[in-house]
Amino acid sequence: MIRADFALRHASQLATMLPREDDPLGRINDGALAAREGRVVWIGDDRDLEAQVTLDGDLLDAAGACVIPGLVDAHTHPVFAGSRADEFAERVSGVAYHAQQSGERGIARTVRATRDSDVVTLTELAAARANRFIANGTTTIEAKTGYGLDLEHEARSLEVLRQVAEQTRLRVIPTFLGAHVVPAGVDRRAYLRSLMDEMLPAFKPWAVFCDAWCEAPAFTAAETRAVLGRAKSLGYEIRVHAAQLAPGEGPDIAAELGARSADHLEFATPAQIKALAKAGTVAVLCPSANFTTRGPRPPIEAMREAKLPIAIASDLNPGTSNSESLPLAMSLACVQWGMTPVEVLAGATMHAAHSLKLDGLAGCLRPGSFADCIVVDAESPEAIPYYVGVNRVLQTVVGGAVWQPL
Repeated sequence: MIRADFALRHASQLATMLPREDDPLGRINDGALAAREGRVVWIGDDRDLEAQVTLDGDLLDAAGACVIPGLVDAHTHPVFAGSRADEFAERVSGVAYHAQQSGERGIARTVRATRDSDVVTLTELAAARANRFIANGTTTIEAKTGYGLDLEHEARSLEVLRQVAEQTRLRVIPTFLGAHVVPAGVDRRAYLRSLMDEMLPAFKPWAVFCDAWCEAPAFTAAETRAVLGRAKSLGYEIRVHAAQLAPGEGPDIAAELGARSADHLEFATPAQIKALAKAGTVAVLCPSANFTTRGPRPPIEAMREAKLPIAIASDLNPGTSNSESLPLAMSLACVQWGMTPVEVLAGATMHAAHSLKLDGLAGCLRPGSFADCIVVDAESPEAIPYYVGVNRVLQTVVGGAVWQPL
C-alpha cells in the first residue's frame, strides 16, 4: 500500500498534462490522486484509490469538478509600489506605450515609488499579489526584479521575493532584471559597469535567471549581449524581453545564448522563430500586455510550423498588465490571437514549467511532481478560457495542502 497524507477524489476529468496519442491533456475520467510530503505519490482511477492508497491526512472531494495542474506563470513583475492608472487612461485615448517611457514617467516612475517604499510595505504588496495569483489558480511564478535598478534596491527586491515565498504558499522562481532600463539620472556606461561588475556577481546565489529587455526604450543589442553573456558566464539561466515594440535582435540573442525563454515576440521574424526552436528556447507570450498596448498579433503560425513551445504568461506589472489572472491571459490568447484552448492550457502549464527548468515537477500531475492542482467549475479543462474574466477556481492545492485565503 502507498502511504499518503493528502488525497483528492471524484474529479470528473483530471488533466495530467502528460500528452497521450489519444488525448493531448492526458486526462483521467473520474480521476483521483494522492500525495505525501508535498509530492504526488499515486494518480489514477478513483475506483482504485482505496485499494492502493492508505490515507493518513486530508481528503478533498472534487465532487465532479475538473482538476488540472496548478498553473505556471512564466513572466511576472510582482515587486513594485505605486500606480500608473493614469497612463492606462492615456493609452486608451491613443497615447503609445513607448511615448510614456521618457523622463520620470513609465518604468522610471515605478522605480521611484518602489525605492521610496520599505521592505515591509513591498512585502505586503507582493504577498497580496501572491494570494491573488493562487486564488486564480496559479501555484508557481517566475518573479522578476527590475524596479530597484541599483545594488541596494535590487537586493531589497530579491529579499521581498524570498519573504513572499516563505509567507505565502506560492512557489516563487526569482529572476534578476537589472537590465530593465537605465535608471533616470544615471550615466549609461556607469550603470552597465555596475550591472556587470557588482550586481550580477552579488545576486547569483539569490536568482536562478537573468533577464534583459532588448528594445529601444531599454538596452541595445550590443548591451544586451554583454549583460547576458556576463550573466551566463556566472551561471545564470537566461531569459530575454524581445521584439515587443519593434523588430530587433532580441530573439537572435536569445537563440545564440540558448535562453530558456524569449518573451513577447510580437515582431519576431520567421527566421528568428526557427532559430529559437532550434535552440530549445520557449516563446513566452503575454496576451494581457499586448491587449492593453494594442500590439500586433505575434507570429503564431510560424511558431506552430517551427514547433516552438509557446507559454502563456500574465506579465503582471504596473504599466501594461496589472492582473494576476492567468486564465484571463489564456482567454485573450484564444480570442485575440486564435490560439486553441488546448494550446493555452499547455502554455500555462507544461511549456511554462519547461521554461523554468521544472519539467516533471510543475505544470503536470504524475508520481514525483509537486502536489499542486486546482479544482475548476467548468465542463472540461478546455472550457476554462471560455469563462472570460470569471474566476472558476473552486479550490487551489499547493504542495498537498488546500490553500485558504489569508
